[in-house]
Amino acid sequence: MKDISIAIIDLGSNSIQFAIYQIKNNSVNTEKAKRVKVAARLISYINNQGNITREGINLTLQILKDFKKLGEEHGVNRIIGFATAVIRNAANKENVLAEIQRETAIPFSILSGYEEAYFGYLGIIQAIDLQDGITIDIGGGSTEITLFRNRQLVEYHSFPFGAVNLNDRFTKGEMLTPQQTERLQAYLSEQLQTLPWLSKARLPIIGIGGSAKNLSRIHKAKCKNNSLNLSIDDIENVYEELSTLSVTERDNIKGLSKKRKDIIIPAVQIISNLMDITQSPYFLYCTQSVRDGFIYDLLEKTNNAS
Repeated sequence: MKDISIAIIDLGSNSIQFAIYQIKNNSVNTEKAKRVKVAARLISYINNQGNITREGINLTLQILKDFKKLGEEHGVNRIIGFATAVIRNAANKENVLAEIQRETAIPFSILSGYEEAYFGYLGIIQAIDLQDGITIDIGGGSTEITLFRNRQLVEYHSFPFGAVNLNDRFTKGEMLTPQQTERLQAYLSEQLQTLPWLSKARLPIIGIGGSAKNLSRIHKAKCKNNSLNLSIDDIENVYEELSTLSVTERDNIKGLSKKRKDIIIPAVQIISNLMDITQSPYFLYCTQSVRDGFIYDLLEKTNNAS
């Protein structure tokens, strides 16, 4: 592949993200990708019939048109989009994709649960030296978990819950109650126990995505050190502090995005439960993303075809 720039659009349940990658000498440096993120929270535009509403579609189209213009201003050679759980699970997904194509001409695909998990794993594996581990990517409407050994993907699962829809179901409100905590904890424990390969795996857990990033940032601000690894006690300490504060009071938590302050509780609880079930030695946030895995895979397929 000659030296080109490719823009990737990730249409997720909580945010729509845009990244421009420069590809030179058949390699891509994801650290230098130009990134733009809009917290559209599209999952909140799903109606009782499971359809994305007209308002949600219009919002999406406007953001995609803005991204397309941004790509043109930066002289990108190609724009590609993919959608995850919010479109994947929508009853009117075919109509939404058709409208995106008609209005923007941006080629879009819907990632399967496997593809979303695989691209997350692929992004991580390019950035870390671990031989064995567990990955987790908590989105707004789904959570992908994988197990890799000898740097090869061994197991994967995509759960149909994420930080936004878990919050809507279990923890919505200004102040978290003990009853909400108990119900969320029981649900997550039940769900994670359906994957026998997680039980006592005793492997490091590597997280990607906004929730993992915020957890890591909160811990770093509290500890005021450069430690990147979080123990289960570190995570539970963060959870205890967050759970005693109202959503409004969480504005004062260093490292926590104001756009994520209402949905951080279920995200941290997922990671805490996963740490407990696997008896993991530590949790580590990785800056890579599903978009990075997607572009690595695209480059590999292009090189193999040439």
